[in-house]
Amino acid sequence: MGNKLSVLRCLFGGVSPFRRDDVASILIVRMNRLGDMICTIPLIKTVRKAFPEARITVLAESSNAEIIRHEPYIDSLLVYKRGTGIYRSRVLNILKILRGNRFDLAIGVKGGFSSFLATAALLSGAAFRIGYISRKKRLMNRFYNLPAAPIDFYGTHQVDACLNLLHPLGVKEVVKDISITLPSDNKDSAKAFLISKGLRPKERLVIFNISNNRESSTWAAEKFVRLAAYFLKEHNCRFIISGLPEHEVRAMSICKSIGPEAFFFKTDSIMDFAAIASFCNVLVTGDGGASHAGAAAGALVITLFGAAPPEVWRPYGEQHISLKASDSDVNSITVEEVCAAIQAKGIKTCL
Repeated sequence: MGNKLSVLRCLFGGVSPFRRDDVASILIVRMNRLGDMICTIPLIKTVRKAFPEARITVLAESSNAEIIRHEPYIDSLLVYKRGTGIYRSRVLNILKILRGNRFDLAIGVKGGFSSFLATAALLSGAAFRIGYISRKKRLMNRFYNLPAAPIDFYGTHQVDACLNLLHPLGVKEVVKDISITLPSDNKDSAKAFLISKGLRPKERLVIFNISNNRESSTWAAEKFVRLAAYFLKEHNCRFIISGLPEHEVRAMSICKSIGPEAFFFKTDSIMDFAAIASFCNVLVTGDGGASHAGAAAGALVITLFGAAPPEVWRPYGEQHISLKASDSDVNSITVEEVCAAIQAKGIKTCL
């Protein structure tokens, strides 16, 4: 009953002026995939800096929770899962997950309007609720009482679109840092792998990520082999071929074609991948979560984009390289184009 009354007060009660001193507990909601959560990290770090004493809870989902689980600047992680039975109702499911928590501020994070986020913010019972409203007149726009007006989401990087949500709070200093905390077990395992292959961390190591959820963002094996020949000739590099367990056959074929300088590293989890990427100088990958995880782990990332817009989803930071296919198929990007981009960037200093 208490939650219901709190929600009714949020929706129909008056809005008190926002006071930072009134915020002791904050809920940050970010759904979707790994890249989405990594692009939210600067917002979360900025909120922590602005509210150093507040309790910060992140509501994620199983596809992106792991990337934020080990961060010291959050106090609690809740994981949203699709419900069954009566909990197939999104409203009841959210109420179940948030049960027993009290929030003063809720932030629904996405580069655009989301009915799920608006609903979650309202059901949190928080006195102050921030999120992007719809360009259309919708009842759910009222779920946010510190609304953010829509911006050019197709021309704004996702990190900046997220940070823009904090304007209603009067935050003056933002933290533009996407780096993540890697568990020691994952780092130790990755380092042990390198030592077993006679490799040293950050010593002319290039990692090729060959796994991708989208076929249009999966570069052909022979192109990775030809790019390896370039790196070997120009920079005397060694190579880690990373991939999911189901792509081991393809990975081993690439290793064989490259030669004794290439080694397969099976990535059972995103933290396995981030850990091995943290020891490499350069990552080459299709667009998606791996590109963001590699950048967050400290590698220079060369991202090959299929259909996704680089303006919004490139790895955050000017040091990275992003190439876009003209026809939304990543295999339209040639090895020669990648080599030219590498030469133009002058990445020799990072190897």
